[in-house]
Amino acid sequence: MEHESHHHHHPHGTGLRWLDIVLGVCATVVSLVSLWLGIHSAHSMEKLVAANSYPYVDLMRSMGSDIPLPGTDRNRRVVEYLLANNGVGPARVEWVELRYKGKPVANIDDLLDACCATKAHDTSGVDRRGNVVNALIPPRASVKLFTWTEQPHANADFDTLHRSMKDIAVSACYCSVFDECYVRRENNAEKPEAVAHCPAPELAFAPRFRTD
Repeated sequence: MEHESHHHHHPHGTGLRWLDIVLGVCATVVSLVSLWLGIHSAHSMEKLVAANSYPYVDLMRSMGSDIPLPGTDRNRRVVEYLLANNGVGPARVEWVELRYKGKPVANIDDLLDACCATKAHDTSGVDRRGNVVNALIPPRASVKLFTWTEQPHANADFDTLHRSMKDIAVSACYCSVFDECYVRRENNAEKPEAVAHCPAPELAFAPRFRTD
């Protein structure tokens, strides 16, 4: 029985050694350039996706409202603090720090203890979130820490805190959906600081009362 012999075919050279070398080098260069272009394109696409998901949180406060105060010719005053996402991607809040005259406070009761002389605080009219950790702020939306709206009856705590808003500083750390994190200090004139992860604050603030 005869067996067929199979011959392996190899690319034929040009017959000119120097030309074969040049063509081989050119093919290698083209392959390397193609590889570089592929990597660069993937990196550019990654940066584009990250840019289209970039959160930009501003620390906001408000001292007045458009709600009339009964029996007067003026609107109600408010003490309001919130985080506003003015970026193009959602922001996940890792922590908030609130300082009164440079000292961090843990909650609204601690803030009132620090600012106000009364022992029993009248907190009627306070609307607070309760917690902000892991809160997700969509683009062009905001998360309220707490709002204290002036009530018709006199309240020394409210009056004192409203006058003391200049002594309150808020900081926050938040991350994008790709876990790119930023620290926003109380001075909104500075850009958020990019960080590898959210470092633990000296004392995180939870917008709630001690009895919650």
